[in-house]
Amino acid sequence: MSICLSVLALVSIIFTVVSLCPDVYALNLSGMVSLEAVDMTGQNSYVQRFDGGQSTLKWPIDVKALGVRLGLAQDNLCEAELGIIAGPWESTSTPMKDYDYINESLYAKPPHNGVDIYSESKLDSKVLVLDMNTRVFPLRNRFFSAGLTAGYRYEKYDYKAYDVHQIGYGPWQNQTSTTTGLVSLYSVDYDIFSVGLAIRTAVKDTFILTAEACSLPLVYANDEDNHLKRNRISTSSTSGSGYQASLSGLYKIYQNWFISSGCTYSTITTDGHQNQYWYGDDPATPNNDTGTSRNGLPLKIEQRNLRISLGASRRF
Repeated sequence: MSICLSVLALVSIIFTVVSLCPDVYALNLSGMVSLEAVDMTGQNSYVQRFDGGQSTLKWPIDVKALGVRLGLAQDNLCEAELGIIAGPWESTSTPMKDYDYINESLYAKPPHNGVDIYSESKLDSKVLVLDMNTRVFPLRNRFFSAGLTAGYRYEKYDYKAYDVHQIGYGPWQNQTSTTTGLVSLYSVDYDIFSVGLAIRTAVKDTFILTAEACSLPLVYANDEDNHLKRNRISTSSTSGSGYQASLSGLYKIYQNWFISSGCTYSTITTDGHQNQYWYGDDPATPNNDTGTSRNGLPLKIEQRNLRISLGASRRF
């Protein structure tokens, strides 16, 4: 995270210095500043396998936030963008969902197909997204451009889960319960690298439409789940890949002022391992678990994310 912030600060300084350079117009450089309202929907999920079964937790992405974007371009050949999206703590309309599949044979219980224990928890969440993108258009004419795009994006999601309602099925009906208050703290962050193709069409300077199709060849995800009711903290480190598609537009409304809009969909799958540590006694087990740990549990972290933005931009 500190490296990411350092890079972002460096890029911001470059943007400022270049834009103030007296030869900026001789270089045919132009800049843009955008302020956007952002709506993000989707989910972060992880699947954790253990000796007695499997747990799947789905944490919704339900975010309304503000975004700021800076851009710098040379003619119509190349450009770079730097953006930030930040949202404060707010309640989500979708609960966290937890699905447990248990091997009954290990507990001397009759077999049961499907979900054995299901729970829902109310959530508060917040988000931070930092991204940097570059585009180069070596193929271009008056109305059409085609080229390459590459970028890096950092995403961090924080959750507070509370007021959980749990239902047990089949031989696990005795696990049905309701718990009030804070039950879990969860955070997950991603380092996402992208590369792909970009095409652009423009009608003079009035309307500009850009489409991108990207591979996400390197994705690193790390999470931490503090299960407060069981005095257990779980940390994971995973890696994987994904893909992304986006469409963005600019429409001039007055001189150098534009209406900006964008839509981006991405999906990510990563695999790794989880380590668990009990910092206190787990009331769900017969023994005192304080100080015990389990390491190397197989884990999969996945994300699907739809981001829509609408705002105002100014060129200079």
